[in-house]
Amino acid sequence: MNSPAVFIQPPKTIASARHAATTHIMRGRNMAWHLGRIAFIVAWIAIASEPILAQDDSGVPPAAQSDTTRASCLIHNPFNIAEPDAQTSALLVCQALRSRGIDVGEPVYEVPDTANVYRVGVHFLGDAVLLRVSHEVPVGTIIRERQVRLASIEEAFDAAGRLAAALESEETVESTATMETLIAEDLAADISLWALGLVAAVAPGENATPAPGFLLGWHYETPRFGIFADFLFANNEKEESRFQYGTITIGGRYFLNDKAIAPWISGGASMLFGTRSDEFEQDGTGIGVFGAVGLEVLRFNRNRLALELRLSLPFSKLSHDEYYFDYNFDFENGEPETSDRYVAPMSLSITYLRDAPWLSWW
Repeated sequence: MNSPAVFIQPPKTIASARHAATTHIMRGRNMAWHLGRIAFIVAWIAIASEPILAQDDSGVPPAAQSDTTRASCLIHNPFNIAEPDAQTSALLVCQALRSRGIDVGEPVYEVPDTANVYRVGVHFLGDAVLLRVSHEVPVGTIIRERQVRLASIEEAFDAAGRLAAALESEETVESTATMETLIAEDLAADISLWALGLVAAVAPGENATPAPGFLLGWHYETPRFGIFADFLFANNEKEESRFQYGTITIGGRYFLNDKAIAPWISGGASMLFGTRSDEFEQDGTGIGVFGAVGLEVLRFNRNRLALELRLSLPFSKLSHDEYYFDYNFDFENGEPETSDRYVAPMSLSITYLRDAPWLSWW
């Protein structure tokens, strides 16, 4: 009986084992080469797309990007002045800077040494205030700075905007003045003015109506003091009554403040002449003194307006010679009898004053 045939696989030879190993190595190399190509293509695409991404970022507004370029608002208070004054002054200045498009943060006391800062400081010298702002990059390296002298710390409300404008435009603080932002520093240290005014004059105790007139003069003024010279004339004639008053005066004036609207007191010497008549006429000429109170407005401007109430006190009287005759004697024995009357005129005037640099020839 024949048994089934059994096939027995012969064992692998060394040659066949080497062939199998070589095949696996070749397949691995092919796979690595394909993976390398894919990686190269991906890297090339990434590098090529980078300028496009950068271009897209350039259109993003600064506020939407990183805040690392924002300037700091640094409170500078080395003299330990009142903290509310230092903080509020810095707040006002930095708000004004932001309103002009400068990106600056809220006031702080400390910043890194490498920071971009706007330093705001308040300094006092007696009653005067110095408000100063400087742009520093880094801290301690001043790029530009501006400062302004204030009569009081409250003027910081007006001065802050002017400091910001001057710093941003690189102009002087003086050139940024407007009618709404004038401060005491804008008032000229001295100024010459000519004056033209309307006058109403009366003599107390007289029944005559006020005499209309005019005033011409020259003034030299500083923020607190002034000197002036003027000529005043007023005349009123009505039926049988008459009042005429004229004076040439030289005097001084003291302003009670250095603001745009300032009350003042003044006094000086004068030469007067006057005439009054009722039943008879009295006249006279002499010297005297005067005192006045008044108000001047728009002092920060070339055109000003002044209101004055003046009392003149002459050293002499108005007089009139009356002749009476005793008919029991000769005509030649008649003797004159003098009638005197003391008159102290008062005047109310409103005066227009105009800057007159051509009068400052000295």
